[in-house]
Amino acid sequence: AKPQALNYREKMSLVDLMISVGGLTDFAAGNRAYILRTVKGKHQRIGVRLEDLLKGGDISANVEMRPGDVLVVPESLF
Repeated sequence: AKPQALNYREKMSLVDLMISVGGLTDFAAGNRAYILRTVKGKHQRIGVRLEDLLKGGDISANVEMRPGDVLVVPESLF
């Protein structure tokens, strides 16, 4: 709900991150979200299911965040 840069905390998870930013807006396409991560100089795009995690309670959709990760949540088309 509130786009922002957050400092990484040890053992930070996707749920922790979403709590810090106030969750998803009504216009967010949560299940099309992804994490941009750099590992050994290579960029990775990791799909995440935010709606399943936050609204459906699917804890298997939780992901451990790493320093430097960027969460991208696209806007829904409708």
